[in-house]
Amino acid sequence: MYYARVVQYKLGTGHRDIAEKLTKEFDKKSRKLVGFRGSVYFFNDPSGEYRALSYWDTKDEAEWAHKKLFPELERELQSITNERPVVKFYEVFEATDDEDLIASHIKI
Repeated sequence: MYYARVVQYKLGTGHRDIAEKLTKEFDKKSRKLVGFRGSVYFFNDPSGEYRALSYWDTKDEAEWAHKKLFPELERELQSITNERPVVKFYEVFEATDDEDLIASHIKI
């Protein structure tokens, strides 16, 4: 079992360049933290909404990353938007075991 941290923020339309810059910056910082497993980023340019999904070995590590990174993100966003970012934590459930996963990717 592992954990996910989802950060959602809204910049408004026309700010993809800012979203890309923030994503690269915080991805680099996340990768240096203990327990980091990986991340996926979601961009919805027409609505100006952006999400970052990061995976962590333990709930404590996900929460520690939040305490470290969230204040920095809030500071970065202050000059761009009045909307505060939202963070949620989830336990990750794997629907398949390793054999099912491997079998689903083998072409016969």
